[in-house]
Amino acid sequence: MKNKELAWYGIIFAVIISLVIATIQIYSIEEQNIKTSITENQIEIQEVIAKSIAKNISSEMELIIFELKNLSETSQIQEDTGTAESSKMIAGTFLRINSISPTAQILALDEEFIVLSQASKNHESFVGAKVKGLSELIDLETNSLDTDPKILSINTLLFDEPEIAITYPIFNEAKEQTGTLLVTFASSEFFKRHGNIYDVESQFLTVTDENHVRLIYPNNENFEENPLEYAPKYADDPVLNAHIQLISEGNISTAIFSLDDDIGERISTGIPVTINNKIEFLFAVVTPTQSINKEIDEIIFVTQVQSIFLLLSTIVVLLALLVKRSQSFKKEKLTVIGQLSSNIAHDIRNPLGTIKNAGVIIQKENKGGNEVISREIDRINLSVRRISHQIEEVLNYVRTTPLILKPHSVNQTIQEAIDTLTVPENITIKTPTNDVTIKFDHEKILIVFVNIILNAVQSIGKTKGEITITINETETHATIQFENSGPNIPSKDLKRVFDTLYTTKLEGTGLGLSSCKNIIEQHKGEISASTKPVRFSIKLPK
Repeated sequence: MKNKELAWYGIIFAVIISLVIATIQIYSIEEQNIKTSITENQIEIQEVIAKSIAKNISSEMELIIFELKNLSETSQIQEDTGTAESSKMIAGTFLRINSISPTAQILALDEEFIVLSQASKNHESFVGAKVKGLSELIDLETNSLDTDPKILSINTLLFDEPEIAITYPIFNEAKEQTGTLLVTFASSEFFKRHGNIYDVESQFLTVTDENHVRLIYPNNENFEENPLEYAPKYADDPVLNAHIQLISEGNISTAIFSLDDDIGERISTGIPVTINNKIEFLFAVVTPTQSINKEIDEIIFVTQVQSIFLLLSTIVVLLALLVKRSQSFKKEKLTVIGQLSSNIAHDIRNPLGTIKNAGVIIQKENKGGNEVISREIDRINLSVRRISHQIEEVLNYVRTTPLILKPHSVNQTIQEAIDTLTVPENITIKTPTNDVTIKFDHEKILIVFVNIILNAVQSIGKTKGEITITINETETHATIQFENSGPNIPSKDLKRVFDTLYTTKLEGTGLGLSSCKNIIEQHKGEISASTKPVRFSIKLPK
């Protein structure tokens, strides 16, 4: 009897072992299928993201070049870049370019590359100094005529990283070059604000210029001592070499490869950024495979432990279906956002630039001062500004870049917001008489101030009105209030004023105040609206 029992125990044990092994094999096969599916989805997502961001970068650069072109063609700049009138025009262009992308400075140089005029937010004056090495960099640019704008990577004392510089030549009426306009950006600020336009975890960007000068890279260990030279130690890696070659030739390319660093295996999707039909940057969205596999590994491990003895292999199938479906939802969401951002940034911005450019040309040719033409050009410019503002509202809403917290003057930022807008003569703006300096992300808070002041201007309309801005502070917080004399906000609208896509204006997107709320909450602050009188209050921690 005892021997029979032992035999049965042996059979049962063997069956259990066999079932456990079979279950583990089922899990292993399904786990591999899931990871393969996730990798395929990730590649599709990254290619949508890379295409969209590349178009967005291209359109921003072309808008900036358009502003420099308009400035270079003004008679004041062509006659003398060092006059007070020229400096005023350069300062105005700086504000417009800075509203497109955070800008370090604009310099106006003579033919010897000596600075005659400068516009910047907080950098020391270089007026009278010579910009060394710029002429050599311009001469090194290939496939460009002397009359073309040039995009360069330079080093200055302003930042501990390479800067992006755009130069635009100035010609007089005799078609002789009399100077150069130079605008510079911190490379990390410029690219990172595009890189987080999607809410995708574990991704990072790499960017080099067309000469392989490294502008953004998260790990410096794989590069030689020269920080500007794109010279990986793994240059003999055939997968990486083929990947870089395809991008350099103007193609989008996705590759999976490993480097001997903390990141390990990665999925890299690279694409060239073409500006005015010339490849200027090589841009890549990169995701470590360990980051997308980690979560699924944890889920599968827990399910294995729970299911091995219960032999509920159906849980594995359900798990696979759920994971695949959730990835599908994520991909669909990102695809929609990617296509929306791409279409807005590229297919609307560029035609708007053409319309604006045509208006400038028509206005210049209107030497007789025809009132009808002048009136219609003003209407065109107003419409262009309106559409541009709506585009910026959408882009500001989808960008979720990390905060860059630095001490800034609240009063100065308010004044910059006012300078960015065209305020009608019927509206008076009273700015604070006091000031407070606190840490905040200047570009984001500037967006908030511009949105709130613009809303107040639109609310007041053509009637005579007033906007009063005040600053109050305690030991822990600063409160900025924007009060306007426009019509009161109905109670039903007051409850929803910060809701996404909610608007009472025919021309509104419903994203402006929602973006403001997101930005203030990123700063751990509070924003509220009240009526009788209409007042928007922003409370920021000091």
